[in-house]
Amino acid sequence: MTLKLTNTMMTAKNKIFILPILVLLFSLNACYFPAYRTVAETSLYDISFTEGKWFLNYVTINGKPFSDFSDYSEKELQNCLYDSLYLSYGKRKSIYNVPILTAKNSNQSLSLLRATNTIDYVIQITGSIGDNDIGGITFKPMKNAEKSTASITFKVYEVATEKMIYSQTTSGEIVVENNREDVLFGKSAQTILKKCLEKGMKQFKKSGGCK
Repeated sequence: MTLKLTNTMMTAKNKIFILPILVLLFSLNACYFPAYRTVAETSLYDISFTEGKWFLNYVTINGKPFSDFSDYSEKELQNCLYDSLYLSYGKRKSIYNVPILTAKNSNQSLSLLRATNTIDYVIQITGSIGDNDIGGITFKPMKNAEKSTASITFKVYEVATEKMIYSQTTSGEIVVENNREDVLFGKSAQTILKKCLEKGMKQFKKSGGCK
């Protein structure tokens, strides 16, 4: 009992000792925070989750499937669309396959989907990582300006009209000036990407009438 109490006291003392060191460390070095912005190509309020059936494609990052982001998006939108949500994977997988829509294939793919008379809207979430020069904590001197950038785009295609009716992109960026030699506290492009998805999803749900 005495030994357990002593260990607890030592742990508490260690925390008290470490805390001022961390505060001093952060004050003597550079902390950088990403700047985010959202740009819409269409009106953000021309969609409604109360109407029609919605197909959610798997999320891709730099053209490759990203399962963690797909699972997150499914969970968030399931709370809004319920039985009106259909997926390209998992428990609510649809009987048809919709490729990642691009300017080259969207008309043909939507035309084929329209013929099935089963889905009204296609949700497509794509992301990209640009520069990825900065990690969470960086000790190396920076002789050149470095940065981390990422973005997430939400799009909705209306099957009946075969047109894109919703598009918004959330991007994040950290830029560090050159000739820094102190310890840098920043965020990686992967961390920025996740935040872009969360911010983009919040706006998307709001646009569809779901909070």
